[in-house]
Amino acid sequence: MDDKPLLVLLNSCHSAAQTGKLVDTVPFAIGMSDTIGDVDAITYAARFYAAVADGQSVQAAHLLSRVAIEMNGLLDRDLLTLTCAEDVDPSAAKLVTPPPE
Repeated sequence: MDDKPLLVLLNSCHSAAQTGKLVDTVPFAIGMSDTIGDVDAITYAARFYAAVADGQSVQAAHLLSRVAIEMNGLLDRDLLTLTCAEDVDPSAAKLVTPPPE
């Protein structure tokens, strides 16, 4: 890896507690505050990575992914937590810049 990661997504149950320490090293960390269903976690991750790849901000990708869980009739959307370093704005941070059309 040439550059340090900008985001860590801990796609496992009860992982939100670790995100506070992670943002000392990376700007963004996402974790689960409790036990999360497999389908919920998969739905979140798939939509999150798609939104990031489409050029959405970290905040927008997180919110879109939580909505995707809810729209699929799943129950665990509130378990996903986004933690940020103090000096970053998740609504302005984009991890991917799509090529110009």
